Amino acid sequence: MSNGIEETRVSRRKLLAGAAGVAGSVAVGSLFGPELAAAIPRRRLAGATTVTLMTNNGEISNADIAAFQDKNPNINIQWIVTDGPRFQAMLAAGTPPDLFRVQAPLVPQFAKRHQIKNLDSYFAQSDLIHPADLTPANNYYKFDGKTIGKGSRYGMVKDWSPDLTVFVRTDKLKGLKVHIPGPTDAWTYDDLWDIALKLKKAKRAKWILDVANSLGWIDRQVMALLVAKGAKPLYSADFTKMNLTKNPAAMQIFQYLFRYSQQKMDLGPENPNADGWSGPGFVKGSVAMTQYGFWFSGQVSSDKTAAANTRMLVAPTWKGGKNVDPTVTATGWVMAEATKHPDEAWTVFEWYMGGKPARDRAGIGWGVPAQQSLFDRIPQTNTFQKNAFKTLMHELPRSNVTLKFDPNLIGLADLTAVAQSYSKHLPDAVKGSLSFNKFMSNVEADTNRAIQAGKNG
Repeated sequence: MSNGIEETRVSRRKLLAGAAGVAGSVAVGSLFGPELAAAIPRRRLAGATTVTLMTNNGEISNADIAAFQDKNPNINIQWIVTDGPRFQAMLAAGTPPDLFRVQAPLVPQFAKRHQIKNLDSYFAQSDLIHPADLTPANNYYKFDGKTIGKGSRYGMVKDWSPDLTVFVRTDKLKGLKVHIPGPTDAWTYDDLWDIALKLKKAKRAKWILDVANSLGWIDRQVMALLVAKGAKPLYSADFTKMNLTKNPAAMQIFQYLFRYSQQKMDLGPENPNADGWSGPGFVKGSVAMTQYGFWFSGQVSSDKTAAANTRMLVAPTWKGGKNVDPTVTATGWVMAEATKHPDEAWTVFEWYMGGKPARDRAGIGWGVPAQQSLFDRIPQTNTFQKNAFKTLMHELPRSNVTLKFDPNLIGLADLTAVAQSYSKHLPDAVKGSLSFNKFMSNVEADTNRAIQAGKNG
């Protein structure tokens, strides 16, 4: 974004390269003399800008950062591993990270509160990221003050997936007289339930199905399934209340998901899993099925035995429902409105989202690239990956759906008030000391209080 930074980088690298060519192993300082040698590091430090970045381990590396800083010596990246309480403290103090990781449900919350920067002008001038090349999942990062998916662009996904696909350990189903659909075969949620019951009866796995990322994404799951049913949304049009107890389709979907908890098939509080999610257990075989997006193929591919015994299936459908498979995560980056160094922060953003890190991510299978031009890098080495790619290509046309998350529901990281309330009341509902209708009424009441607090806060 700044020609001065680039010119400094090029001239300095040429200077050092020339020194190395003449002097070999001789120190640079001894070649140029004390005055010039001392001036080189001072020049770098004099104009140096620090860009703070908060993102997860495994999504960037110190090697990545070192490579960036080698090419951009006037920009230092201070990487902070994602930490919810620390982030909230930084936000409250008015000093949030310049760039930070988010998932789709949080984007409208931050945009509504003017806590993230409108990046339209940066995207318009970018040489690496072209809006016309962005997949529809990036629409989650657009907000016009009322409607998600419309208006200005506040960030973009680093990768994404149609998230209602199901991964099945085929070795757990052998001999159970279960039909396993092919990579593009249609199947239903009733089929999924029947398979789960047979797995439970056969005691092939301790955890049968990971529902909504150990219930942490329960509201996202329901929102997506309501779209699949072609039903009334989970929130009112003005986002001032939750539509649950008087929304028959929402009640039916929650009832369907609740059955897995009643039967202790999921990874909820009534059937706890020490790993906290199904990834490690699925690889080991203690989890039989999980409903995640294409990004989970990276987890499966990390183990040859798991890859040889796993099939990725298209999203199940409801009887008479729609063939849709939206992303419910859309993980990406945004820039803080409070940043004092927007140009430098964009340089880091553009490099990560459109440069070598983006190309590298596309090649490992941990999600669908944000840019269509990178699709040819998606791995198709083994049988599992080839079949998963077929499933992905089948689902892509079904994924052009933007869920309408409530901008008044403030959450930490990716845990919303809905998920907190659901997990709080679930044990009593499973034990039978709380009726299902009262369970749902409690979730609705808790959520509506959270919406009002967020609206007034």
